[in-house]
Amino acid sequence: MDRQSLLRELLDELAAHSPTAAMRHMRHWPGGRLSLVHVNVLAILELDGPLTMRGLAEAMDVSQASATGIVDRMEQRGLVERRRDEEDRRVVRVTLTDEGRRLVSGMTAERRDHLAAMLDTLTDEELAGFLLGSRAMRRARDRYHAGELPTADATGDHPAPGTAEPRTPPSLPEAAR
Repeated sequence: MDRQSLLRELLDELAAHSPTAAMRHMRHWPGGRLSLVHVNVLAILELDGPLTMRGLAEAMDVSQASATGIVDRMEQRGLVERRRDEEDRRVVRVTLTDEGRRLVSGMTAERRDHLAAMLDTLTDEELAGFLLGSRAMRRARDRYHAGELPTADATGDHPAPGTAEPRTPPSLPEAAR
């Protein structure tokens, strides 16, 4: 199979996974449904630590009023809390509660368990190929975010061949062929 056909098939395969399917399991969290907005807040606070309301609003790309309403609802559910800054008591930061941290930890563990169950159905050769491809995608993502790779233009077209640094894909190990 030529490179363009291979790329097209890989993109079709990766795009076939619906984000809404991943949301299906969030309907059954203890304490009720967990919205994508709440998951986003939990992830931001887990990654960045406590943030001011303005900082959280900016990270979520919403107005400060919207962020306040979201935090109010999450606070009622015991997932986050507002705390005064130790150095400047005028500053209030939003932070995860123990329950919020448990929820993040539970989501991470559940995701890992689901992935393990799916991976368990693959052959050794498929696992080796998948690992190789996943590591290559992580390296490409890291290079992309570091600004080292060209991006698609506004029409979605990728740079013409030869405009990016040529790269020969690594050969698959014998077990992954």
